[in-house]
Amino acid sequence: MQLCANKLDKKDFFGKSDPFLVFYRSNEDGTFTICHKTEVIKNTLNPVWQSFTIPVRALCNGDYDRTVKVDVYDWDRDGSHDFIGEFTTSYRELSRGQNQFNVYEVRHNMEMVTLLSFKVESEYTFVDFIRGGTQLNFTVAIDFTASNGKSLPHNHFALL
Repeated sequence: MQLCANKLDKKDFFGKSDPFLVFYRSNEDGTFTICHKTEVIKNTLNPVWQSFTIPVRALCNGDYDRTVKVDVYDWDRDGSHDFIGEFTTSYRELSRGQNQFNVYEVRHNMEMVTLLSFKVESEYTFVDFIRGGTQLNFTVAIDFTASNGKSLPHNHFALL
């Protein structure tokens, strides 16, 4: 997944913002749990974040319609990051890819976060390979020579 933003609020007194995104998965009890943070893009109001990967289970716990909240912050060195805005979406909406539905208002109808790319990558399990017809050959060898006891000393001259 890759996102960008346009016209973010200027939060730093002497410069532009240092924005980053925090993704939250909604829990069954209505609370939110952090599932991903993007890198900080320094000194810009129009950041383009690097592409990143989030497992589906971490993002929505397998429920494609579960709410995903995304907060936008301005990074501060002292750790008191300034809140710029937020938006909500779902895995199902994100999986539609780049289109008009994946442009999110962060605040005041001016600041926007846009989904640039979204790609689902399947991780296949061993069972998936077996179901797909993969054939395996399995060989077992057991060495019982230690159970025979000590070998007798051989006189190689006796064979002559």
